[in-house]
Amino acid sequence: MNLTKEEQKYAAHLQRFIQCATVSNANVDRVDWSQFEKLHEAFREFYPHIFSLMELDEVGQAGLQFHLKGSGSDKKPLLLMAHQDVVEVGDGRQWTFDPFGGELIDGCICGRGTTDCKHLLLAEMEAVEALLAEGWRPSYDLYLSLGYSEEVYLENDVDGAEKLTRNLEQKGIRLGTVVDEGGGLFPVGDKLEAKIGVAEKSPVNFEIYANSPGGHSSRPGKGTALGTLAKAIVAIESHPFPYRLTPLTLAHLQKSARLQEGSRRAIYADPEGHWKELCQLAQEDPALDALLHTTIAFTMAEASKQPNVLPSHAAAQMSVRVLQGDTVESCEGYFRQFLPEGVEIRHVSGKDPLPASDPQGYGIQVAEKVLKEQYGDKVDVVPFLMLGGTDSHYYKRIADNVMLFSGYRRDERWGAAHQVNEKIPADALKGSVDFFKKFLRSY
Repeated sequence: MNLTKEEQKYAAHLQRFIQCATVSNANVDRVDWSQFEKLHEAFREFYPHIFSLMELDEVGQAGLQFHLKGSGSDKKPLLLMAHQDVVEVGDGRQWTFDPFGGELIDGCICGRGTTDCKHLLLAEMEAVEALLAEGWRPSYDLYLSLGYSEEVYLENDVDGAEKLTRNLEQKGIRLGTVVDEGGGLFPVGDKLEAKIGVAEKSPVNFEIYANSPGGHSSRPGKGTALGTLAKAIVAIESHPFPYRLTPLTLAHLQKSARLQEGSRRAIYADPEGHWKELCQLAQEDPALDALLHTTIAFTMAEASKQPNVLPSHAAAQMSVRVLQGDTVESCEGYFRQFLPEGVEIRHVSGKDPLPASDPQGYGIQVAEKVLKEQYGDKVDVVPFLMLGGTDSHYYKRIADNVMLFSGYRRDERWGAAHQVNEKIPADALKGSVDFFKKFLRSY
């Protein structure tokens, strides 16, 4: 792969970022904060104009929040955000390269965090630095807000993004647009689908559990706590939430209809008129399925520690992604009707989903204009529902609109986030940097 000098610079910078093992942990006392300091040293080296021209607030253990006052306009502030932390590597033996080596292999930068989301961190910082170096100054107030605990639920501290939001709140800041991870550009035939997230399903965790006296496995009697719990798991999984169309999902399907092939085109163009066919498609398509209802996934379980001991306590964790229109309370009530006698449920974490942002909000209009300039008529902008959660939900209470979009063009060379052998093509970096440069100038 022949990279330009500019592309080589972006690749080298991302390699340095990946070599900082900024792994978050639910217990902040178990985080190696020196890795975040190492990352900040790279920021100071690569982005001198950001550090010299923008006011910096250091928030929490590793949060960085930059502010550049605008020259004067009636536009509300723009905030670009990303998170510095990454998830655990898992079993390192499964990786074919060093997860924190940042190696360039077959044209791809390899390592944990390349696609979640140090690539976004890079694109935003590079764009702002380049514009500032050229002498550009915004008419609007510009913020960069970099979190450090997006990948975990903190057990012994307030989340970093919550602290960063409070820092703005205490100053009386009201944001116009927040841009965070999610979405991107996806090839569909000879077209490009620009998926811009305007809402998220809310990640909520429940636990179901059963207790019993326990005992020796040679005298199980009529069953065990684990067996009772298993019946509850089967009952809940056998009764998924019914499908329904939210206004956002309806808009998403209709906007993406002309990118579909075969019968899907007509079904997506008129989902309500083809409801039965849409539901049949969803049964075979997990992504479409997740757009149409609150989903349930049993992911963890515990019982006895030894095979010859009857468990006195058995528990299973449910990861529930709550769709707008449902609530934590309504979900818990829904599950209770399927619990056999002896099984209880408790809410562990997570909150009600927030309302969707306006798909026609100012920031999205600017993004659509920029994307048309960048890619021409082959790009179609499609508002969509993020199935996962991001730190942006903290900022929603002080922002008019949240836009989840990375500016990156995806292809088959990418290694998926959170998976073994995570990687990103080096020649993909410039497209996102260019998007953010144009977006900042046009906002």
